[in-house]
Amino acid sequence: MAYIDNELIFCNDVATAASVTSEVLDIGLGGAFVHPLFIDVKLTAPVTSGKVETITVQSSATAAFAAPVTEMSVTVGASVNQTKKAATLAQFYAPIRAGNRYVRLVIAGNAPTGGKLTAYMSSGTAVNL
Repeated sequence: MAYIDNELIFCNDVATAASVTSEVLDIGLGGAFVHPLFIDVKLTAPVTSGKVETITVQSSATAAFAAPVTEMSVTVGASVNQTKKAATLAQFYAPIRAGNRYVRLVIAGNAPTGGKLTAYMSSGTAVNL
């Protein structure tokens, strides 16, 4: 389980497309997080055709993203059924380059339509025992 802060939501029920660029999040001067950020990307409504294939984490020193840095890319597993129901596409930790204050996601696929994306980041997760 993760703690979701309204200021750390990349996108909320955004329509799927060949390429979706999320909102830009400000993580603080010089990159306020010392530890990697937990990122969770979900389909809140299934796609009617196509599929989401990759999630790329980008950072930048400026909110305009004039020179984005790709921190990492994650491939959505082939076993994720994107057409039947809402689904978790990926959950992962992403390190952010020191000095880069702004973070965004680029979610891409093979012409996914009809679905809705929600994504957020968190500085940590809680595991219930």
